[in-house]
Amino acid sequence: MNVAKKLIAPLSVLTPRCFAIARFAITRFAITRLAITRLAFAAIVLFCAAAANGELLFISDQTIQSHAAELKTRIAQRDSQGYLVPSQQQRADFRSLANELWNASSIADLQGLTSDAEAIGYDVLSLTAGDDTYFGLQESNTIAQPKGWGSFLLRQGAAGNALIEVAHPLADINTLEISAQAFADSDSRGFLIAGAHRNANGQDTADVAHLDESIFQEVHQSFAENAAEVSVWQIHGFDIDIHPELPNYSDAIVSAGTGDVTEILFGLDQRIDDLEGDWDSFSFNTLDVDDPLNVATNGDIAGNTFSSLAATTNIQQLHTTSIGGQFVHIELEQSFRIDGGESARQLIAQTIADSISSSTNAIPEPGSFVFVGLLSGIFAIRRRRVH
Repeated sequence: MNVAKKLIAPLSVLTPRCFAIARFAITRFAITRLAITRLAFAAIVLFCAAAANGELLFISDQTIQSHAAELKTRIAQRDSQGYLVPSQQQRADFRSLANELWNASSIADLQGLTSDAEAIGYDVLSLTAGDDTYFGLQESNTIAQPKGWGSFLLRQGAAGNALIEVAHPLADINTLEISAQAFADSDSRGFLIAGAHRNANGQDTADVAHLDESIFQEVHQSFAENAAEVSVWQIHGFDIDIHPELPNYSDAIVSAGTGDVTEILFGLDQRIDDLEGDWDSFSFNTLDVDDPLNVATNGDIAGNTFSSLAATTNIQQLHTTSIGGQFVHIELEQSFRIDGGESARQLIAQTIADSISSSTNAIPEPGSFVFVGLLSGIFAIRRRRVH
């Protein structure tokens, strides 16, 4: 065994990145005098020892969908007592870490986050899937007691600043899978996945959509406030059998949480209604029943009919709206999530992705309200049909 091989062998226990650096440097220096090689060896060992304080994971053998499926296995289950309520200091530390992740643009930047991440039980990762690279934070699977705080990804070089959020990845069946595909197929910037069942410690104890002191909310605020013109897309699920106030053929309820029919909300509603297969979307709004926008999205049904699924008290909605961003709350019935099978899930995921990526969704201008009025009869008939 030559000098270089003798020096490289002990480094094989180091992290992959440190080992790669060590192998390159030692092989390079080994052509010079042995004394210089030994100095290089000592320097690299010191560097790697410092870097070993935090772990940087490199993932290149997964898609976003398969990565999400793996993360799902780590989510704290219902009644597991697996959700740790974060302290004020832990929330502040994570907020700072999320800000640094947003600003990271290189592997060197990521490496700089590892020590802080390790201090709160998290790994920093670089994931390559297809042509895209993602930087992220996920709970380390080596810690003795997981906290159930969630996992977070940022697409590098994204054209827009859309965030996709999954607040109830277990309770709302298949919303994680649908969200993962929508994230992969759109040009969204961020992907936020809650780390615990909403009832992990009891009824709604980990419902991050309604907890203002969660790590999920800290990351949401960090990403949303760092973004310019942010739009937040949060995907949920409902069962029509426990919502008798709704039309019994409802497949999706979309809402901005404010009572308005926003541009992107209108566009998404229309895309769902136009899908092949007789799908019906409605929008929560506080407009008059005969307002052209209500007619266009709900026919002759009042928009406040859908108030039970409106996200009016959703914490992420309240924050997004307060900073001038746009919030899109999407409630999907079991028809999309379960009954329609994989084809229906792929269909709605692609529809959401197209809505996120599209720049052509438009609310009719006031001058075109006459045209919408002419369509109102068609929409009303469409909504009244028996399913």
